[in-house]
Amino acid sequence: MRSIRSSILVALVALPFFVASSDAQIRRRPRVRDVGPSRFTIVGDLLAAQPKGELANQIDEGFGANVAGLFRLDREGILSIRADLGGMQYGSETLHAPYLPITGRVSLDIETTNMIGWGSIGPQITVPVGFVQPYVHAAIGVASFVTSTSLRGSDSEYDYASSDNSSDATSAYILGGGLYIPFGKSRSFKLHAGGRYFRGGEATYLNEGDIQDNPDGSVTLFPRTSKTDMVTWQLGVSYTFPRTSSRGRGRDRDRGRDW
Repeated sequence: MRSIRSSILVALVALPFFVASSDAQIRRRPRVRDVGPSRFTIVGDLLAAQPKGELANQIDEGFGANVAGLFRLDREGILSIRADLGGMQYGSETLHAPYLPITGRVSLDIETTNMIGWGSIGPQITVPVGFVQPYVHAAIGVASFVTSTSLRGSDSEYDYASSDNSSDATSAYILGGGLYIPFGKSRSFKLHAGGRYFRGGEATYLNEGDIQDNPDGSVTLFPRTSKTDMVTWQLGVSYTFPRTSSRGRGRDRDRGRDW
């Protein structure tokens, strides 16, 4: 009987150490978290822009690019906050001039570009299931019209000097829609196609031929003023960042998940 009691006493004394040792082994054992989509998506597009209304009478179509970032507000990704940055060129002029008046062996290019840039933010509603996933969104933003001239060598991409000839900005109210088509095993990548309508305010800007070079070296500007409505048609790819796959100790189980 004493032997049994002694064995039980030894077991009771050793039990805390055994539990602590087992817990330490569990904590040291690597653990892989489930990997799934995070809240963040980035979209990169090439675009074609069509001026509308008064603007269509002043400038031609343009081409450019747009980058959008989305932050999902719910687990499924139905409602997101979307921010966009983009721009396009709608006109350009290039003048060739000799580096020195006495010879044309070294020539310079004087290049003038007409650009529109924008930034916007607003909500987006997406149907995040199916082979084709449509969405609609609305935003408020700012559109900036800039005409600048740069000087470079005819065989060089380096700008020796540049100046802004004209710049103005206006507000814009934006409505858009499109669709995503997932591809790949992870479905993190999606083809994207969409369109956005900009209801722009009034702005002053220049177009091709609106800068006149005078004999005395000065220039005369012929600015235009109008409302700035336009439509952009966009095609590109979106990428949803995955949640970080991590291996950690058992105590990581007590930490909160992304959702």
